[in-house]
Amino acid sequence: MNLTDFVSKTETLGHIDRADFHFAFGVDKNFVPPMGIMLTSLVANNPGLNFRIHAFLNSIFDEDVEKLRAFVAGTPNVQLDMYRVDPNAFSHFHVDRGYTIAVYNRILIAQILYPTIERLVYIDADTLCVGDVSELATLDFDGNVLMAVLDSGDWLIEHKPNIGLTQDDRYYNSGFLYIDLRRWNELDLSSKMMTMLHERDLPMQDQDAINLLARHLTKPLPRRFNQFLLLKEEPTELPPDTIFIHFAGRVKPWQPWCDHPQRAIYDEYRARSLWREYEYRPRDYQESRLMGMAMRRQGRWAAAMKYYFRYVKQKISYKLSKQH
Repeated sequence: MNLTDFVSKTETLGHIDRADFHFAFGVDKNFVPPMGIMLTSLVANNPGLNFRIHAFLNSIFDEDVEKLRAFVAGTPNVQLDMYRVDPNAFSHFHVDRGYTIAVYNRILIAQILYPTIERLVYIDADTLCVGDVSELATLDFDGNVLMAVLDSGDWLIEHKPNIGLTQDDRYYNSGFLYIDLRRWNELDLSSKMMTMLHERDLPMQDQDAINLLARHLTKPLPRRFNQFLLLKEEPTELPPDTIFIHFAGRVKPWQPWCDHPQRAIYDEYRARSLWREYEYRPRDYQESRLMGMAMRRQGRWAAAMKYYFRYVKQKISYKLSKQH
């Protein structure tokens, strides 16, 4: 299956002669600001490294294109390649639980970028880099396709058998994937994932597909490469060797209703970024309600009423759509 037809346009910002590391993101307009804040943290903690960034975009606001231009212009050790993904590429795939169709963009990455690039890190935009990434250059794939961190939580007890795995099977989180693009393409994993996702309604979408197809070809990484920080749970002390923090779960640190004390880690890098004034836009009726509550707590009554009205309107529209 040739997936290159799904990428309609590319644009390169900046130039570096040699990249120490390649990082890739799959985002839409809602996650471009978090991606920008993540990039701010990456270069802040790795000033001596050159990064080539590959952003696979379903959509993007013009103001964020300009911010990305300004970011690259002020960051000589970064080159940013933007790939515009056809918005209809995955329109028939399953999406829920607060995700967007952009979660499927990582399926394209290996086929689009190989053989120009042989290894890269795919990383979710709801992350921060808080350490030195140079250790990645010392890691050996040992013949595997991927390196990733094992997922965790009681939810896996029910989830594994639901998708056809046993309790003894490893299950990896796809928020950080170190990928050998040559091996990935030798095994034609992009096409196999497309076929599986077309045939099966998997709860965790492409993460489930990756585990079903490649769990035996994945080398476990230490937790420091994908340290979960769940903002609906009690604060926990981050291990001192943490390299990447992953704000997994529905509550994100850029959402106005997030009042978790550890969002301060995120706010530090947000304040240093070009997205310091970013205002989150609710994506569904549930988020409009939460936004209204947040505005009320802040004493912004006009904004609160606007979002409560939007909540009612969106909820009615959603309920009506389910009746058809």
